[in-house]
Amino acid sequence: MLDFSTRKLAITNLLMLTVSVLWGLAWPVGRLLATDLLEFPFTVMFLRYSFAVPILFAWMWVKEGNVIPKVTDYRVLFIMAFTSVFLYQIGYMYGMQKTAASDASLVIGFNPIFVAILSVFALSHKLTNQSLLGMALSFTGILLIFIASPNIDIPLKERLIGNSLIMFGAFAYAIYIIVMRIYVLESKENPLSSLSLITWVSLVGWILFIPFTILESPWERSWNNEEWLLIGYLGILSTALSYVFFAIGVEVIGANRASSFVNVVPIFGILSSWLWINEELGWIQLVSFGLIYFGVRMVNTQPPEGILEK
Repeated sequence: MLDFSTRKLAITNLLMLTVSVLWGLAWPVGRLLATDLLEFPFTVMFLRYSFAVPILFAWMWVKEGNVIPKVTDYRVLFIMAFTSVFLYQIGYMYGMQKTAASDASLVIGFNPIFVAILSVFALSHKLTNQSLLGMALSFTGILLIFIASPNIDIPLKERLIGNSLIMFGAFAYAIYIIVMRIYVLESKENPLSSLSLITWVSLVGWILFIPFTILESPWERSWNNEEWLLIGYLGILSTALSYVFFAIGVEVIGANRASSFVNVVPIFGILSSWLWINEELGWIQLVSFGLIYFGVRMVNTQPPEGILEK
């Protein structure tokens, strides 16, 4: 029989693979919701986090107790929420109105490159020749999917706009990652854990959606069961449960190995979009994925950063 540590590692790897699948499936789900609910993008964002926030708070209370941010934490929480929840979700929902889900799942893979670029200005990140080559490979992969996507049933102009909005979301999320790193490195007394940060950031982001949701007057529309199921999927499985599983993965196998599972999310995004919503599957996507994947791997070999001298 397998010993306890081996079983724990196997279960953790299974959880991380589940996260990859859930995040991959979120792309066709987002495409279905974005195109079906063109007049209610903020309502979808609001409802997504209406499902996610209670679950995240419940998990935080189980793991860490009733964690309340310090007054000095609220400024950074707002910046994180504005970038990782509010702006990212705007890029996601409006982008999915215009572009193919499989294309978007590849484009979002440029996020680590944005993180590396921003780290040059915000952190003591030095770009090596290898990391520059990795950036060039990833950019080439993104360029390929922008101009040579097999999903030609969507007009090129719309795909370009949609992919650009997804890139905007990736950039906004990169700002969040940089701000979080600075917070962790600079906090000297009782900093919030990654779980507490995600939980409180999600709550603040959810609040930011409220006025825009009111303007859309979603209560005047009849919502069917399929729409509720899809929104529930995004909120419960793709957001809350995936964050919980990912946090467990970081605890057990470390951040680097956990992040390696994220790199294969586009594979599940492409396959699920092809099987579920009949998007095109072509060799160009495989080439694009390979360029982005290996480019990101090269960039992520950079040494850890610290805070620059002020």
